[in-house]
Amino acid sequence: MNTGPNGNIAIAADIGGTHMRAAIVTADGKILERDVIDTRPDDGIEVAANRLADLVESINPQTARGTHGAPVGMGISTAGPLDPETGVYKNPPNLGAWDEKSMKPTLAARLGLPVHIGHDATLAAFAETRFGPHRGAQNLVYVTISTGVGGGIIANGEMVTGSEGHAGEVGHITVQPGAQSCNVGCDGCFEGNASGPAIRKAALARIDAGEETAIWKLAGQDRANVTSRLVLEAAAAGDPVAVAVRNHAIRAIGIGLGSLLNIFDPEALVVGGGVTSGLANMWDEVIATVKRFSLAHFQENPRVHVTTLGDDVSLLGAAGLAFRHAGQS
Repeated sequence: MNTGPNGNIAIAADIGGTHMRAAIVTADGKILERDVIDTRPDDGIEVAANRLADLVESINPQTARGTHGAPVGMGISTAGPLDPETGVYKNPPNLGAWDEKSMKPTLAARLGLPVHIGHDATLAAFAETRFGPHRGAQNLVYVTISTGVGGGIIANGEMVTGSEGHAGEVGHITVQPGAQSCNVGCDGCFEGNASGPAIRKAALARIDAGEETAIWKLAGQDRANVTSRLVLEAAAAGDPVAVAVRNHAIRAIGIGLGSLLNIFDPEALVVGGGVTSGLANMWDEVIATVKRFSLAHFQENPRVHVTTLGDDVSLLGAAGLAFRHAGQS
């Protein structure tokens, strides 16, 4: 492929521990084509890079050239941590075999395109400022509450990456000292008390303590079937144990999001992820809790919004990164 700096399309990829997605995205955020494959991180980063290049070639961006021109480049949104300049991973928990390695050189050589890479949550925040209802925002924070809790920060129109690319680890701010820890041992952190695994862990602890709960019946008395989704469904049905677990998570979310409002004073704090979706019927309570833990000027308008970009937010952020590097900010 040849790069076309004045083209109207970019190649976008989203890499997680389970799946890799690739798409062709226009400058106004329309996804023209897409496909997905398993990541298989244990096969090594070189194998993954070549499989991703094969995936990109299979979606055939030439089909869009008649209208949109050649791709301006490739942007990659990935779980980290990593150095966004070099693409070198730094002890990534879900891509462990890729530590101290980068797929940028292989992809650039295979595809003949400039390749740019960034942390998934940071690029999600960037996508919100380029393609979402907060388009043009200069100060925005994005938080995903799902398997983990991650964040992306836009300050004065720029992506905040920190001295080594690790900025945005909002999941590890302390929200309830002495409560549950996350899987890396941060005491009472946002992720350890509000993520999907945290909700599951809290429910199992109550089951193990002998508390009567519909969760156990719904799970068929099988620990493997206890999920955060099941717990939130049981809470919606009024099960007292599930309600207590859900309310604990809501309090953690309120403290976490309120703290981020106080620190960054963003135009918008955008929230996504599976737990966010699971709490849709309790969102008024989430916002009320955020207000209790934020400064007075956020009481009337806390500026907290659920993303409208859905699961495409990372792909759109990756495309936006490619367009920005091509001079199409």
